[in-house]
This record gives sequence, C-alpha cells and structure tokens, in this order.
Amino acid sequence: MMVNGLPELARLDRLGPGCCPPRGPSPAGSITGGLLPRLRRCGFRSQVVDTHGGRVDAVEFADVVHRAAAGLCRRGVWPDDVVAVLAPVGPERLIAVYTAMAIGGVALPLDLGSDLDTLADVLARTDARLILVAAPLAGVALELAERSRIRQIIAFGDVPGTTPFRELLRPPEDGSSYDPEHGLFDSGVLSYAVPHGGLVTTVHSHVELLGAFHRLQERLAITASDVVLVEPGMGEPDRVVLAAVALWNGATLVTTRLEEGSAVARAAAAFGVTVRGGPTPRRIAGPLGSEN
Repeated sequence: MMVNGLPELARLDRLGPGCCPPRGPSPAGSITGGLLPRLRRCGFRSQVVDTHGGRVDAVEFADVVHRAAAGLCRRGVWPDDVVAVLAPVGPERLIAVYTAMAIGGVALPLDLGSDLDTLADVLARTDARLILVAAPLAGVALELAERSRIRQIIAFGDVPGTTPFRELLRPPEDGSSYDPEHGLFDSGVLSYAVPHGGLVTTVHSHVELLGAFHRLQERLAITASDVVLVEPGMGEPDRVVLAAVALWNGATLVTTRLEEGSAVARAAAAFGVTVRGGPTPRRIAGPLGSEN
C-alpha cells in the first residue's frame, strides 16, 4: 500500500521487545562498539529503511560497519585521524560516520549546505586526509581534494578517481583478523559552525556521546517495537546517538533526506514512526502494539 507516495511499513515484520534485556552492556570504544554481536545474540529482526528507497537488515548494516572499519585500518587510518563524510542523511552517511568511529577515528560529517570555500577550510583546519562520499557527490569531493590535504576518496559506488567503498569490505589478503570491536580508543564526531567570528569546530568525544546515549535511552525508553526516524533537522551528534540507540535496542531505523516540515510529517506517518529526531529527539507515539 502507498501513502503519500511512500510504502506503508507500520506492520514491518520484526520481533517484539527481543530476548535481550534493554539495559545490556554499553557500547565500547565507539557508539556502535559491540552492536553487531548484540544484534546477533538478541535475534532482533529490525531494519534500516530509507524513505527514498532501500532497506537493509540491521545485522547486515552493523556487519558492513564492522568490516569497513577493518578495511580503513588496512588503508592506513589510525585512531584520532579525522575522516570526512559527504553524503545526505541516510544509511550511507550513518555507515560512514560509524565506520570512522569504529576504528577510533573522529568522523567529520560535512554540511551539504556549506559552500566549497567553507568545506575546503573545514578540511584544511581539521587536517582530514580521507573522505567517504556518496557517489552523486564524488565530483565535489574530487574538487575538495584539490583544495585540501585529502588524499583518499572512497565512494559508495563506481566513480572515476575514487576507490569503491566495497573495497573496504574485502577480507585481508594476509588472513589477519583485526577486530575493531576490541579497540580501547576514544572516538568522536566533529561538528562545525561559521558564526560571524569565523569557523568554529567542536569535537564530541565518545564519553560525551555515550552520556547522551544513556540519557536518550532512559528518556525515550526505545524498544524493538519502535520505529525511529532520523532527519536533516537535527544536530549531527543527536542524529548519530539516536540512530545508535535505536539500533542497540532492536528498533527499526528510518532515515530521510526530506527537509520540508509537512513532507517529513507525512513520511513519519507513512512509516509508522513512534520516535522522531528533529529538531530534538522526542516520542510522538507509543511503540507498535501499545495502547497509546
């Protein structure tokens, strides 16, 4: 069934609260550290769904992050390195951010509304050397590489002058079994703003993100019966944390790049959303099957 041009997913096939207690071990090392084994152990049947099409099982999503992190490590990315991300709000942006953080890196999600001069300035100031980019924006990334210290461009697709993201997912040729889940580093997200005084950057550390994770988990009480929407009208740290809380608790995660208020509201209704992220995370309905 289609609702306002969007598929109705209010009856997504997924488990109830799951077989894991809601207050399990906390993420370690990065905001998704330990997510893959938790999803496998709990048997959640949740998905990551984009309103513009496409869905992936949450276990597969977490597995891609896990393997891509090891792939970045093989390409010379170290803990504390800044990894830029250029993609609209959606699964690719989240995968890129979580991959960078999973190896102890600092993810730098770029604002698509920023002009090239600002983006080049941000990359230069943060000394970013690698950028993960959505295929349609690869041309912008190539131009930014000419104006910054970016040396590696990894695209979600096949674009001349870039490395396909799938290269990160290949098993190591030497048979090594580096496991990013075992890292003891402090990853983070780097945000920026351009007030009248000039560019200002802020690092949100793992400790800060984990604190926000626990506060959201306590306040929203997200379960496997919830459908959580992350959207453009959110601060980047809020989006990263809310998506992680949803995945950790087996909820279905919906992403959208829609920005106009009524369009986002229609998408939320069509997908049976119970928790919205923008402008700040809040519950808008009870979990699927509740009396609220």
